[in-house]
Amino acid sequence: MNTKHPLRHTLPACLSLTVAVLGANALATENPGAHRHGHAQLQVAVEANRVDLIFTSPAHNLAGFERDARTPEEEQRLEDIAEWLSSQPLVDVNAGSCTVTAAEVHASGAPHDRHHQDHHDHHDHHEHDDDGHGQEGHREYEVTQQLDCSDMSADQTFTAEVMARFPEIEVLSVQWVSETAQGSARLEGGQTGFSLGD
Repeated sequence: MNTKHPLRHTLPACLSLTVAVLGANALATENPGAHRHGHAQLQVAVEANRVDLIFTSPAHNLAGFERDARTPEEEQRLEDIAEWLSSQPLVDVNAGSCTVTAAEVHASGAPHDRHHQDHHDHHDHHEHDDDGHGQEGHREYEVTQQLDCSDMSADQTFTAEVMARFPEIEVLSVQWVSETAQGSARLEGGQTGFSLGD
């Protein structure tokens, strides 16, 4: 389900700042302290051919666990996840024309910059059980991306590629803002697309 609302004011030139300041707060207010396996959030700001994204998800949705890696295979899995999140568009247009121009991946507070990643930083956090109870025991991924998408339209349709890559994401809550409107969508039950025109 998509919802759209016209903007009643002129957006600042940098829509990414709007999403960073307003979008993150809106999601936090809407669902304070939420950490639900199977659920993730995506904030999208569109300006001309530029798309800015903020994606947040429990680590369980991406890695299958929220503790330290215990085997070389699990450590490799975390490194592969960080690489994919920093190099592949989280959303794409139907023509597949979006490319990542900048990205940063944070896992449990450890930054992974696309150009100088230290894949081992994201293991430096406190151990907890897989079913770790209490808010402090939960691990999150936060990803910011800047995309260049050619031939964008005002009612552009996007596909959430992140849901195809990580099928454990059952529900993706999307908030978007463009130069003329803002809206939201809830993708679930096999839905992967949302439109700026709906």
